[in-house]
Amino acid sequence: MEENNLLKQEISLRQIELIRVDLPQKATFVSGIGVRKSKETLLIKWVDAEGVVGYGECSCRPDPYYSDEFLDASMILVQKFILPHLKPSQTYQEVLDIMQRIRGWNFTKAAIEAAMYQIVKQKEDYTISDDLNANQIKKVPVGISLGIYEDELKFKEAVQNAIDTGYHRLKFKISPSVNTKNFDAINPILFDNDVHVSFDANGSYYEDDIHKLGYFVKTYDTAIEQPTPPSRFDIFMKAKEMYPELKVCFDEQIKNIGDLVEVNALNMIDELNLKVGRVGGITNSIQILNYCFEQDIPVWVGGMFETGVGRLQNLEFASYLKDAQAHDMSPSSRYFKEDILSDEVTMNNGYIDVNKTMQYDVVPETIAKYTTDKIVETK
Repeated sequence: MEENNLLKQEISLRQIELIRVDLPQKATFVSGIGVRKSKETLLIKWVDAEGVVGYGECSCRPDPYYSDEFLDASMILVQKFILPHLKPSQTYQEVLDIMQRIRGWNFTKAAIEAAMYQIVKQKEDYTISDDLNANQIKKVPVGISLGIYEDELKFKEAVQNAIDTGYHRLKFKISPSVNTKNFDAINPILFDNDVHVSFDANGSYYEDDIHKLGYFVKTYDTAIEQPTPPSRFDIFMKAKEMYPELKVCFDEQIKNIGDLVEVNALNMIDELNLKVGRVGGITNSIQILNYCFEQDIPVWVGGMFETGVGRLQNLEFASYLKDAQAHDMSPSSRYFKEDILSDEVTMNNGYIDVNKTMQYDVVPETIAKYTTDKIVETK
């Protein structure tokens, strides 16, 4: 990186707020992890010495079922191990150094970085293109993530609606208990429309379940996202042995650049789902994307059903991935009865307009409406 980059920026701090919110969803979402009826999340509000405000979102779940982080513990971590070490004035790099001492907790650390990054963007006219080896595109292609459906008719309706809406990819949540007959029912729709499909198992297939992957491997010529548990590479290797043609998109298993280099050296990765929070934030994401560009690893931006705060950050990264088929970035109107932005993130013909969407502001009054807990720390 050049000397005049993000890490050298001076960051002042007057106040930090930890704001826990709970946004009502329009519908229940079912995946291999569990059932979600609302979006609980932690927002970090960073206020600098001049009153400039930046928001970051900790997009881990309220439970430890996707990663070992969960919201209650994230709030404690920030209070005990990050806030006491922050100063009224420091560099961006110094803040990252404070957090680097903490092992794990990538989602939590990413939220702190995202908040101060917003300050830098506003005051220094910085964009990630200053450090990322890519040019920005104007429109981002959007994919949709469909949960697990028990009812065949509702499943077919959801698939047809997604195709009619113009999504560029349909990603289906799967688990060992999924009813493959429901997929038999939608296959004529998928194949007749020549729509790009993929699958996401959220690491739910253990050793006794590997044979159940066969239906998806043999029926569809596409990648399965995180088929086996991220901590069980032994099971993953058995799955590859049973199905050599298995194409894999890594998600939960890649928490840093080292993880990515490892699976790439083993020639095990077909594509990467980049989640900015999962890999520890903006700086780490830039490093990982530059590596993907150098190694020709297909990469796209995944989501954690973020509010508008995290969604806009995801959109910013997605706007530099011109070769991606689509990103998990459905409009917020699909999920929430009310988002916390001045306007909803909208989609037109399967695309999100980058320039228009990046102008949206966070609405403090809406945040207050859905706040369930709040901690304020003044420096």
